[in-house]
Amino acid sequence: MSLLTREHGLLRCLAKGSKREKGPFSGGLEVATVGHMVGIVRPNSELVLLTSWDLLDPAYLLRSSLERYHAAMYAIDLVPRMINDHDPHPELYDSLRMTLELLGNEASCDQLQVAKLLVYFQWVLLSGVGSRPEVRSDVRSGEVIEQPGDVYGFDARQGGVTHDPGSSEQADLWRVRGSTIDLLRRLDDRLDLESLDQASEAELGRAGALLSAYIRTLVGHEIRSAYAIYPQIKRG
Repeated sequence: MSLLTREHGLLRCLAKGSKREKGPFSGGLEVATVGHMVGIVRPNSELVLLTSWDLLDPAYLLRSSLERYHAAMYAIDLVPRMINDHDPHPELYDSLRMTLELLGNEASCDQLQVAKLLVYFQWVLLSGVGSRPEVRSDVRSGEVIEQPGDVYGFDARQGGVTHDPGSSEQADLWRVRGSTIDLLRRLDDRLDLESLDQASEAELGRAGALLSAYIRTLVGHEIRSAYAIYPQIKRG
């Protein structure tokens, strides 16, 4: 099993004795939950020996909605694809924990809020690993984009927008609405959920799908958990 920690990053753990009736593992070890762990890092092993677990947040509401569950599974799925073991990213931990807490505990977390959370989380993840897409300058020419456009191109391999929107037949250049890039610029300016308050569910869906497709290009393989969230992403 894997646990994301704030101070020590992603840890691959062996929970020895977790099924014992009187073992020090209160609440059980479930996906998308938050708890306090105690473990032993062994110098000759990549696995951390998990000696105790105290469940703090069972995130009950995640199991009440398929949409919430899919969103949580997608966010969790991205983490081991984008960071190395034992490499701490406190901002990523904080963002994932906030995402899971809102998805798992807030009854008022509707479809719009879920869409906001996933756009925000993906942006924090990309920023934390140094792969935040460029949204202000043309990645092909290096020129600052001063005039707003209705349509831009997004070059995933070069990591950002370009003046040239290209055509739908160009596999390496995606046509992106200007409103999608404007939304990401607002998020880049403030880096908080409130920066997305004025965005519609459709706009957030397009921005989230763009970031998801970009992440797929970065990791070099399919992320199947994304398709339940962003069905507009082309497979393959």
